[in-house]
Amino acid sequence: MKCMAVVAVALMMWASPSAWAADAQAEKAATRVCTLRVLGMTCAGCEAVRMAARSVEGVTAVKASYAQANAEITYDPSKTTPQAVAKAITDKSGFTAEIVGQARKAS
Repeated sequence: MKCMAVVAVALMMWASPSAWAADAQAEKAATRVCTLRVLGMTCAGCEAVRMAARSVEGVTAVKASYAQANAEITYDPSKTTPQAVAKAITDKSGFTAEIVGQARKAS
């Protein structure tokens, strides 16, 4: 019985890295990227915009640019939407966020 348990654990350990890689690849393939215009953002406001966007479940990455007055959001479309992220930024940062264009697949 102990031998079977050891073999089962060894098999799980051996198969797990490839399973994890497949899960990570599938998750990345499912993510989308949207661009939000952030009106009135100050240089110091970039961090507030990033924090507000990251507070939304499903957001996996945020790049905010004061110079371009926008934020690029990478998100899981099964968990959130660009509208929800824009609302969170507007509500939590004090800057108005608007969706620019269509969301695209993450690269």
